[in-house]
Amino acid sequence: MSLEKSLEIRDTGPWTELILDRPPRNVLDVPLLCALRDALDDLAAAGGPLLLLRARGKHFSTGYDIADIPAEIFDEDPDVRAAHPFEQVMARLVAYPSPIVAAVGGDAWGGAVELLACADLRIGVEGARVGLPPVRLGLVYSHTGLRRLLRAFGPALAREMLLTGEAVDTSRALGAGFFCRVVPPAELDAMANALMTNVSRGGPQALRGTRRVLHLLEETETLPMAALAEIAALRHAARQSEDFAAAQAAFLARRPSPFGPA
Repeated sequence: MSLEKSLEIRDTGPWTELILDRPPRNVLDVPLLCALRDALDDLAAAGGPLLLLRARGKHFSTGYDIADIPAEIFDEDPDVRAAHPFEQVMARLVAYPSPIVAAVGGDAWGGAVELLACADLRIGVEGARVGLPPVRLGLVYSHTGLRRLLRAFGPALAREMLLTGEAVDTSRALGAGFFCRVVPPAELDAMANALMTNVSRGGPQALRGTRRVLHLLEETETLPMAALAEIAALRHAARQSEDFAAAQAAFLARRPSPFGPA
């Protein structure tokens, strides 16, 4: 079954596959995000089968289209941020009842890396890259996303990626614990199937309970309201800044970054 020709849903029996199907970049635009959100809602309502996230094409996903980065996710009002399909997808992934595995056959950038951080286990292919470029665009990432990235990569590598905007290859991400396996491209499907088979041998109730406890431990930390307001103001100001406008224009024109030495 496909949704708006952007997402394929494949029931294999022991698990369900969600396949991003907008090659080569699988951009996280509103139609793809809405398709993901609706699919996650439907699957959760149907009992929440084990999930395998995959993508077709050269990239897993290049994240947002730089020409159309949504202003809503940088709004100071938390209700406006939460209503955007990207934040809705992240919330659905975190709340999904059963374990989620991601098979990453190509590069992942920006919001796509946060999407992967919401999975429980990740397999990557040799030579693929994962990158978090917001600072190079003059933008401040969300505190919820930063928390997930810090957990997924560990503080040292996450800080390096976030403060430099430099991508890392799967071997470095494997060493930091982001990936549990890295394999040659020809072996990705077999490794994903083997890992899903191993996970499916767990008791369904125990798998759901374990995932829920893990996420309660990870996701329930709260910040004071004053801190949340400060973060919201910083992100909103960055999105409205001349820095962002200049960096976005340079990227779209394929010019060097306007920041730093020439």
